[in-house]
Amino acid sequence: MLLCKVFKVLPTFTLAKIQELKNLEEEAKRNQSLKSLLLSPSGDFVISYYGNKSKMVALYFSSSSYERCTDFTFGLVEFYDKLRSDEESFEIVMIPLDE
Repeated sequence: MLLCKVFKVLPTFTLAKIQELKNLEEEAKRNQSLKSLLLSPSGDFVISYYGNKSKMVALYFSSSSYERCTDFTFGLVEFYDKLRSDEESFEIVMIPLDE
């Protein structure tokens, strides 16, 4: 019964509205840049997976086919965990170079 009540309050979209949303999504994909992906429009910070805001960011470019990158990743995880346990506001954004 509760499930039915939830669906009653959801807005309904016309085909035109659905198409408009799809067009906006496609435009955002075409116009994205590293800056637009990492920065919030309201500030100079990134938002972590957990919802925390951080001004200190490391960009980690990696290729899983390159063994030294894979080895480095494990050390980076330990470094990240250490900083986070010291309550540092620090995030790592991994940018894979694999196709």
